[in-house]
Amino acid sequence: MTRKSALCAVLSGLLLTASCSGGEKEGERVSLTFWTTTSPAETKFFQKRIDAYVREHPQIQVTMKQRAFPFATNEFKTAVLGDQPVDIFRADHTWIAEYAELDIVYPLDDLAPSSRWDGYIPSALESSRYRGQLYGLPSVTEVPALLYNKRLLAEAGFTGPPATMDELLAMAKAMTVSGRYGLYVSEDSYFALPYLWAFGGGMVSEDRRIEIASVDSQRALEFMVRLRREGVTQPYPDFADWYGRMMKDFAEEGKAAMIINGPWAMGDILKGKVFQRGDQLGIAAVPKGPKGQGSPVGGHSLVINKYTKHPKESLELIAYLTGTETQVLQSMEFKTLPTQSAAYEDERLAQDAMVQGFKAQLDTARPRPMIPEGARLFMDFTPNLNAMLLGKQSVQEGVRNIETSWKNLLGNR
Repeated sequence: MTRKSALCAVLSGLLLTASCSGGEKEGERVSLTFWTTTSPAETKFFQKRIDAYVREHPQIQVTMKQRAFPFATNEFKTAVLGDQPVDIFRADHTWIAEYAELDIVYPLDDLAPSSRWDGYIPSALESSRYRGQLYGLPSVTEVPALLYNKRLLAEAGFTGPPATMDELLAMAKAMTVSGRYGLYVSEDSYFALPYLWAFGGGMVSEDRRIEIASVDSQRALEFMVRLRREGVTQPYPDFADWYGRMMKDFAEEGKAAMIINGPWAMGDILKGKVFQRGDQLGIAAVPKGPKGQGSPVGGHSLVINKYTKHPKESLELIAYLTGTETQVLQSMEFKTLPTQSAAYEDERLAQDAMVQGFKAQLDTARPRPMIPEGARLFMDFTPNLNAMLLGKQSVQEGVRNIETSWKNLLGNR
């Protein structure tokens, strides 16, 4: 018996047990357990929202337990296999495909019509789908965008950010003067995805075709190398502490005119000397290329244990915790991006420059490869991207190395 077969057998037994054990009778109290991977401050926020929900639904009792993010995914899988009491789990989007393959999360299409979720941002909702099935409701969404220093652009004669990759290169050249440079380019392959998609390339398709060595993917990576070669990016010989350097150059010293970063960085950026006045920070979609535009959607969704005794009650709770009002309040407190379209039109967020700026990027956002191995793809991508950008190997050599590694990674299934 294979490992997967053994797992399926165990899970089948759990399902049989859950089905035969029955639940509370109608009108009796229902107890739900919610595992969250949020920070302590966010956990307090969710506890307040849960308390509000329980006041409206006194027959529901909810116990929330905090789990450390790095270990949470394995703890959840272990809990399901061990029939531990967990009904709802806050999962990183990259975990969902694996859970679906293991058959341990509830397909929400079995509980409600798809039209019920029309209010969610399409790109956020798509990150919770696997092979056409919806397995979670997005609680928070993240997407890198082009962040730029309005003053530096204006001094160079530009009235707005670049709209195309050609304009990105031209503007970066114009702003590389007097100890400043136009654009910080990262070695982290997650931040390479907007370039890949702009040129029509990709990583791995949902039907597991490897696309990194395609002509279009190579053109995208060649463009990134060209940015470095033409001297319009950071003037450092390596990528040591690249994130810290990028943030310092952009927010503290005003050396970098443009970077690609996400909403998670906004708190630190707005504390920097350069952006003490928030109106100097610009946010725009990463420029389009000759064959497309996009940026990777990240974030977390609330999923339901496939073997919960209370799927309908769990669904109603996660719908509440990802609903418009919760999303607005959450964004106001933590500067997160709402996953509900209506939240962006709410008067409390309509004039929020950060929220509205990232909304433009969400409109062109795309999910990362929705396969069980999705998160591990970057482990081989990043070191090879580093070598390509530093001229230690050609783009052709780099994509062949990545392709070989990914064939080994994906070849067992």
